[in-house]
Amino acid sequence: MWLITPFGFFSVVRKHTDVRTGTLTVRARVRADLEQLQARYLPELGAISESGVTDYRFRALAPQAAVAQAMARLVADLDYDNFKNAVALRQGQARATLYHDVWSVLYELQRKPQGEVHPKRDDGGQPVLIRTPSTPSTQRAWKQPEQIAAVLPRGKLPASLHRVPFLPWVDAPTDSEGWEALVNQNKIAEPVFKVPRGLAPAAGVVVKESDGRIWLVCPTNQFGGYELTFPKGRLDGKSPQATALCEAYEESGLRVRLLRHLVNVRRSQTFTRYYLAERVGGSPADMGWESQCVMLVPLSKLNGLRLKAPDLAVIQALGT
Repeated sequence: MWLITPFGFFSVVRKHTDVRTGTLTVRARVRADLEQLQARYLPELGAISESGVTDYRFRALAPQAAVAQAMARLVADLDYDNFKNAVALRQGQARATLYHDVWSVLYELQRKPQGEVHPKRDDGGQPVLIRTPSTPSTQRAWKQPEQIAAVLPRGKLPASLHRVPFLPWVDAPTDSEGWEALVNQNKIAEPVFKVPRGLAPAAGVVVKESDGRIWLVCPTNQFGGYELTFPKGRLDGKSPQATALCEAYEESGLRVRLLRHLVNVRRSQTFTRYYLAERVGGSPADMGWESQCVMLVPLSKLNGLRLKAPDLAVIQALGT
């Protein structure tokens, strides 16, 4: 457990070596915190050891029963109505400021309690928590070209749209060679891609539905400050066209066919080539962990969304 008091911060755990001896390991970042704990409430605390390689630099052992009694005495001595003020009075404003930072982070548990775990794990195999889930649209919106339609990961969808089924792409490529082979089946002519010095090359895709609406993705937890954007990513060994196909699938769950080069856009760290494409398969409910929602938006409503300047340049290219 973590124990934050007006005289110190402690991490109390039971290591496997404590099981036999009936002790607990009390750890701290600062030696003086352990010394204060020992002097005030836990005289049974053993010798304090120091290590430069462990997470907590200082630690000591104490009988588990003695730790429990010390905590009871600590609670009995509680005499303040504001914890951070008590810390400032007894340990100084610098420590109180650090504790306030901890308070601010933990406040997210109260402010955003409705977290959900993304059904797909990140590239490292770790679960991804969606801190503020998006809101799906009604099912009717998918069939209404003037409406914005939205789906969440593994959310409900109509069976098809404009006679193209919504089905997961089960045999999507899994490596660069596979994506390049897919490009070669429908390679489009395009101008030479000249990337300005200092910027990384990237590629993205604007997928246009047959009713004129445009597919957008909502990055998970607004990564990079984006509420909405077009699928895109850096060229990690793949060609621009292969990158565009791959990013469309990974971020929106869609299988697309490139139609033509659309525009090149300078972003903060990348120079991104965008292609215009059409949906030929896949399912937006099968979006990867980088997206928490996929939306289908009428072209007339794109400018009313909170898009960043580079994406507005893409929209302008669509209009021309």
